[in-house]
Amino acid sequence: MRFSVVASAMVAVVVGFGSTLAIVVEAAARLGATPAQTVSWVTVLCLGMAWTSAYLSTRYRMPIVTAWSLAGAVLIAAAPAGITMADAIGAFIFSAVLTLLSGAVPARGSAIARLPAAVAGAMLAGLL
Repeated sequence: MRFSVVASAMVAVVVGFGSTLAIVVEAAARLGATPAQTVSWVTVLCLGMAWTSAYLSTRYRMPIVTAWSLAGAVLIAAAPAGITMADAIGAFIFSAVLTLLSGAVPARGSAIARLPAAVAGAMLAGLL
């Protein structure tokens, strides 16, 4: 594999990780999380992404990188005061279950696959 390909991939991962990390830390601050809770939250997210990426990449014999919910973190960071850390964790778990179900139910997965990339990008941009 050429160096330029590896370098491009590394830049994309670092920029994507760094920008999302800032949003997750801001969301934790909005929830009133202590520094220890914030570090714990980020650590668990990173370990979860590492485990799922390694598992999926090994299983399908191709590089697959999983990511955290940027949309969820943005919504929490922009939410009005009064949401607790427990509420946020519950919301993240619930959204994870819904995401897994959308991939497990063929009709739902095919409906999501038909969504044009431009529309999906616009939905994400609307959150940001």
